[in-house]
Amino acid sequence: MHNAFNILPVLRQLPVRIESAAAYSDRLLLGTSSGALLVYRATEPGGDKHPQLTLLETKKAFCRRSIERLSVIKEAGVLVCLADGLVTLYDLHTLSNATPLSNTKGANVLAVHTAVDHIDGIPTLVSKLAVHAKRKVVVLEWRDAEFYKTFEYSAADKIIAMQFASPGLLAMATAREFLTLQIPRGQWDDLFPADTASLRTVAGVALGGASGAATADSSSGAGGPQTAPSTSSGSGGGGGGGGMWGSWAIGLAGSTTEAKATIARMPGDKLLLCHEEIGVFINAAGKLCHREYTEPVVFARAPTEITYTSSYAIAVSQEPSGSSSAPSSGDSRRPQTRFNVEVRNIATQALVQSLHLSEEPPTGIINGSGGKQVWAIGPHTVWRLMPVPIQQQVEEVLAAGQYDEAISLVAQSDSILESEKQELTIKIRWLRARWLFRDQAKYEEALNEFTDLDATPTEAIALCPERIAGDLAEDDEGDAGSDSDNDRVNDKAEDTQETENAGAGDASPPAAAPVKKRSKPKQVIWKEALYALMRYLTEHRRVLQRAITENRREQEYVVRVLYQDDDDDEDDNDGIDKDYGEKAGRSRSSTVDDDSLPHVRLKRLAFSLERMGIPVAAMAQVVDTTLLKVYLECSPGLLGPLLRVKNHCDVEQSEGLLLEHKRYSELVDLYHGKGLFRNALQLLQSQGQSSERGLLHGSYPVVRYLLRLPAEQFELVLEYVKWPIQAGIEREQALAENDGASGSDSSTDSEDWPSPSSIVSMVFADDRPAAELFPRLRVAAFLRQMSSPLAIQYLTYAFEIWHDRTPALHDDMAASYLDLLTGGSPDKTDYDEELRSKLQRFLRMSRYYSPEKALARLPENELFEERALVLSRLGRHDYALNLLVFGVANLALAEQYCVDNVTESPVVFVLLLGILVSKPPLDVVDREADMIRSGSLSASDTDKHETEAQVEAVRQKLHRRFAGHLLSVHHQNIPAADALRILPLDMEFSSDILKYLRSQLCALDQGMRSTNIVQNLRLGADQQARRQLSRLESSYVIITDTRTCPHCLKRIGSGTAFAVIPPSPTATSKSGGMGHAVVHYSCWQRHKSASKIASKDTGDANSNSDAESNGNDDGVEGGNTHTAETPAWPGFQLKWASTR
Repeated sequence: MHNAFNILPVLRQLPVRIESAAAYSDRLLLGTSSGALLVYRATEPGGDKHPQLTLLETKKAFCRRSIERLSVIKEAGVLVCLADGLVTLYDLHTLSNATPLSNTKGANVLAVHTAVDHIDGIPTLVSKLAVHAKRKVVVLEWRDAEFYKTFEYSAADKIIAMQFASPGLLAMATAREFLTLQIPRGQWDDLFPADTASLRTVAGVALGGASGAATADSSSGAGGPQTAPSTSSGSGGGGGGGGMWGSWAIGLAGSTTEAKATIARMPGDKLLLCHEEIGVFINAAGKLCHREYTEPVVFARAPTEITYTSSYAIAVSQEPSGSSSAPSSGDSRRPQTRFNVEVRNIATQALVQSLHLSEEPPTGIINGSGGKQVWAIGPHTVWRLMPVPIQQQVEEVLAAGQYDEAISLVAQSDSILESEKQELTIKIRWLRARWLFRDQAKYEEALNEFTDLDATPTEAIALCPERIAGDLAEDDEGDAGSDSDNDRVNDKAEDTQETENAGAGDASPPAAAPVKKRSKPKQVIWKEALYALMRYLTEHRRVLQRAITENRREQEYVVRVLYQDDDDDEDDNDGIDKDYGEKAGRSRSSTVDDDSLPHVRLKRLAFSLERMGIPVAAMAQVVDTTLLKVYLECSPGLLGPLLRVKNHCDVEQSEGLLLEHKRYSELVDLYHGKGLFRNALQLLQSQGQSSERGLLHGSYPVVRYLLRLPAEQFELVLEYVKWPIQAGIEREQALAENDGASGSDSSTDSEDWPSPSSIVSMVFADDRPAAELFPRLRVAAFLRQMSSPLAIQYLTYAFEIWHDRTPALHDDMAASYLDLLTGGSPDKTDYDEELRSKLQRFLRMSRYYSPEKALARLPENELFEERALVLSRLGRHDYALNLLVFGVANLALAEQYCVDNVTESPVVFVLLLGILVSKPPLDVVDREADMIRSGSLSASDTDKHETEAQVEAVRQKLHRRFAGHLLSVHHQNIPAADALRILPLDMEFSSDILKYLRSQLCALDQGMRSTNIVQNLRLGADQQARRQLSRLESSYVIITDTRTCPHCLKRIGSGTAFAVIPPSPTATSKSGGMGHAVVHYSCWQRHKSASKIASKDTGDANSNSDAESNGNDDGVEGGNTHTAETPAWPGFQLKWASTR
């Protein structure tokens, strides 16, 4: 509740009793009980002037008896007067020329209406007067200020109230029901019974009695703007109506207080139908306004008179009996009853103000100038209801936390421009959203309101706790809606302003219920608020992501900009002069002091809403950072999904918050998303080396994070992969020293501490694109420094999976193997033998390593098999075979060497055969002799190998036996001439040599036979080619003067270049081989397809062949006939020949 009006007495202690009144423009007409008419001019307040009435004229003998009703039809210039049961019309300007309406004798109620009506499509100003007299209704009509016609309709019951709903519909009330009359059709329609229960049923809401009516005064939804396109006034049971024409009237007969039914006009061509304290709205068509008004109007007391302004319905009602009141000075025998004026918001139906008058009871209330003047009429007193400025009303309503009420006031006010209405409405909705969030805990509704207003997200964030809003958190002391302001408003509402003069009444509303406030967000973390904010920010994050996708640099928002206030006004009480009520009450005359006028400061609306563009990146940073804070408070599990995708969180703030909450994994994701890879690795390494066992304990988190780095971060990968590999090597060494024993938690440790080989497999030897793009030479060099087996593992993957053929990498592979072999133990364990077999396989299979470099790395007196493989790459087979025969003493290995290299070097077996029958060279280590001496190598059990001669004898025996084996098995690779030249003369003629000689003879014989066959085949092919050439050379074509090209159909002359196309097999068979096609050379070039040309010329070729066979000599007479060589088909030749 708030102060909507200040009531001021403008006429007091009149010597006559006022029975009726009417107002129009600046005139106020008062009808007295003696029949006199008083005409006053109303002066509007301005500057230092108070509203006052000036008596202009007194018509003492205006009527012979008491003037019961007065009404004005300003558009027709008619004053309607009801006196002594008869309606009389007067000229409004001269108040003369009385015209009594004889057909209205016994009249008790009347109503007037003026509006623009379209008659035959022409807009016409129509004024109507309706009078009920002796169970009939008389309607008089004026069109464009000219009297038009009178209508009469019979009425079954006595009408106690009537009002025009529209020019063609009259609403009326009897003691039993409400009904309507259609004009001029005269059709009566029942609406609903005129009792309280029926009105409650019709409205669709079952309410309590009148005692509980005051509970319905809470603010509801905001009402839309209301307009009053028509003007109406009435008398009788229905209080006056009004409209844009400013014509109003009222009757103040004492009997009207007994009426139970009331009909009053409201803005927007609506009528308010009341019975006792219940009222419902109907529209101009006589239908209930269910959509706009979902509940009936429940007055605190049954109204006797009702009028309206643009925003309020104002009713005069009587308090229950027994309430004290000063008796009327005009009638001391009048019971001590007390009247009050009740003001309600039309849109929200909320009780706004109750004005209690203590001097004498008001018996009626009217308005004028389209609802801008409101007069309360008493028997001897006239009060003016001065509306409080709408800005001050809005300020008071906002102070009370009634934001829907404020929106309704702004929407209904006719003193605010439409452009300003929209601005004020948006501001109030803005404050309402803040109020819902901070004071009512309606977080979803508040944030939805911010979204509808297109507010910047910082406005909602600022309402949250400081730990969420950060620097955006608001200071309650500077907030327009703070507790101190509301407390002052509530204290002020509890006081009442009592007048010190006999003419002023109590104009203060009753105390409003204090607004229940929740705990401040700075004191308590609101989980519900945070969840609502989380959903709000998530939705807004999608909007920003869409803007970023569309490459928009700015996003438009509505931003609140505070006005700069003077420092000396900070202590004002809600921006309103608190002494205004007292100064207004102490006024004893029609003028007031200058400082008694209210000084309005719109403290709560002291800001503007401006639409401006805000950088998308800056707003995204605020939204994402706040969302991170909200997740930390209420949903920590959502931190990962936020930070693992592209986000705009502020690194500094987010880093501090995540460290404070020990959310290290999420901090790593934040670093990674921002490109701070070194920070992430430092955090992972520090947590991995920490003694506390957390989610990031061990080296595995570091390795797992290295897999996420792109190839451009190779230097960082090398820097931070060193610690996990070194830690893994140390753990393996420790386990090896303990003979593989492990503790109870070794399995857990193995999961946190991967082995070095596993690290290499994950980081370097992996199918990730980044791993494939790493510089492999540097990776291999790095791994060789750490451990040669790791380098071998990496290089093996590079060769087998990536098929890398870089010579340097192959050299590194050989070097890594040799590093392991030369640095191993001399006992030659299985591991060493296995490693040697891998090296030998690599040296045998690889064709990309440098043999010179590999040979330089090999030791001098070791690894003869590996040296032999390297020498084979250099083509030094003789030295390699000497090493295998004498150094390794493995003849089978030498044989395999020859098999492997015979393709590249066919004489390799001959070289081996020569080595077997010769002595060892001096530059080769002769380990074969040592083995013979030791007995591990011997030709038979009876051989003696004590002396040098005996050793040589055993060697000779072994070698010659193996030489025979070579001759018999590999005879195809050992030419007989070379073998016979090399073999010594004293060599035993064994079965192997016999077999070798037999195979060589067979090979020679087979070669001779093959040569004869090939020679005969070549002779046959030559003869076949000669016959085909002869046949082709015998073919010719005759060109005559009449022969044409089958393609262009032009003649082929003697000076024209032409081409001859061989016929298809079908044409050749039909024409006996003479169906050749002749075309122009240019036509043949344009059409390369021989099949198309041949198909067109098939018939022509056949005809030419026939002509040739029949001895057609058309070409003889024409001169020369030429044959040409076909340029496109080989195998067909033509000669140039002269015709006979």
